[in-house]
Parts: sequence; C-alpha cells; structure tokens
Amino acid sequence: MNTYTLHRYLGYLLILPVTLWALTGAFFLVKPGYENAYEQLQVTTYPLNSTIQISPKQNWQEIAINRSILGKHYRVKIDNKWQHINPVDNQAVSEPRAQNIVNLLQDAVKHNPDRYGLVLDYKDGIAMTDTNVKLMFDWSRLTLRQQGADSRIFNTMYDIHYLRWTGNKTFDQWFGYIGLGLLVLMALTGVVMIKRTSMRAK
Repeated sequence: MNTYTLHRYLGYLLILPVTLWALTGAFFLVKPGYENAYEQLQVTTYPLNSTIQISPKQNWQEIAINRSILGKHYRVKIDNKWQHINPVDNQAVSEPRAQNIVNLLQDAVKHNPDRYGLVLDYKDGIAMTDTNVKLMFDWSRLTLRQQGADSRIFNTMYDIHYLRWTGNKTFDQWFGYIGLGLLVLMALTGVVMIKRTSMRAK
C-alpha cells in the first residue's frame, strides 16, 4: 500500500471521530450554561452562637463543628471516615429523617429557585427537585452535589470528545490511544506526500 492510499484510507477512517472532535471542541469553547451545570453546592451554614465542650478520643483524627438549619453538627473523623456524634456522650448519631434532610437541601438551593425549584423527596443520599435536578447528599461529610439535564449533556460531550464511547474504561482508553495514533499517522503520511510533491516539482 503506497503512502497516498494509506493517507486516503486513514482519512475515511477518521472522518467520524475528527468531525465529532471538532463539533464538541467548538461546544466547549462556548460552554453554554456551564456555570449552572457544574455549580458547586454547599450546605448552608450559620454562625455558631455556642458549642458544647467535647472530650476528644485518641482515635479521632479531626473534629468539625458546623451549624445548619437543622442545628449544630458535631463530626469527627475516624479511620479517614467522618461521622456525626452526640457531644454529650460521644456516641454516633444516625442520619435524621428524610423530611429534615429535604429541609436542609432546600436551604442549600434557595439561592437559585429557577434552577432547583422545590426539593420533592429524599432517599439513600439522593433527592430530586421539581425542576428535574438530582441532588446527591453525603450526610457524614455534609457535602452536596447536583446534576441537571445540562450537566448530563456536558458529560456526554466530554465522553464523545475523549472517545469514551462504550463505557468500558479499559477499552475506551485504548480506543483513544489508537485514535490519536491514527491521527498522527495521517499527519505523517500527509507530510511525506507534500515532500514528494515538492521534490517532483523541482
């Protein structure tokens, strides 16, 4: 197979991925609605008016005290994992009932009602709003993430751009390497063709 034929077949093979790279690359330059799609949410905290003195245990790595709409949160890190405790007896405190968590999440998203609307329900760390935004809440860490339809579109665009087309991490990684390798090979064959044409012209 000569250089010209190889270059042509590589071009046919790369039409789809190169076109998708270009389209998704243009999308990322504009990033319509990017800030909302990847807004970093936080549980709303309030000033501490008072705290209860606690006696640290030897296996505690960190202590955190926060105050939210639900009241004060006393948390400790043990074996790199956070847990709520009762400051009176240092016993672990379980997650409150779902409605309390809904109130906590509603307080965290009240700054942007157009996007988040009303938090409808909560179960097993997941809540949905009436605007179809999913809220992912970690009680032990008091952390909160969100994902709307726009977030899913951006994630899909990233998957397309980086050739994560199958969902199989190992396969997609090698697929990306092969795609980049073919693109480089196409460029090299193009350079060879240009040099040959230039030499013939002389």
